[in-house]
Amino acid sequence: MTFTPSTALEELMKQHASLREMMDRCDELADEVDRTNEPPVQLTREVARLRIAFDSHNRFEEQLLRPVLLAQDAFGAVRIEQMVASHVEEHHSIGTRLHSWVTEELRAVIASLRAHLDAEERYFLSSRVLRDDVITLEGGG
Repeated sequence: MTFTPSTALEELMKQHASLREMMDRCDELADEVDRTNEPPVQLTREVARLRIAFDSHNRFEEQLLRPVLLAQDAFGAVRIEQMVASHVEEHHSIGTRLHSWVTEELRAVIASLRAHLDAEERYFLSSRVLRDDVITLEGGG
């Protein structure tokens, strides 16, 4: 499927919403594990689900972002490559840390994942960056 900038934005935002729901569920289960001191069976499953979804989202996003941003040519090829490379490294760092079942460590990773998604939405996933109209005029009126 070919994505326009606006459909790419819509799909990525849906994926972010789904990831946030999974993170909320992990937080709830971590609270339950801390409260009951029971083995973290459900938490382990939900973290695995989150990790798989995060990995899948990252692969999709990394394949999609570079060509969409280059097509917009809003930043120039060199700057886009630097932005995407930095972004991919952050994905790797979070994904590597998303293997802990210790609730305190898990909460820290989830907090960094939330911050990462917020930053993505601020810098990459906005209608200012991903828009179907390549040419915009400012101040003309």
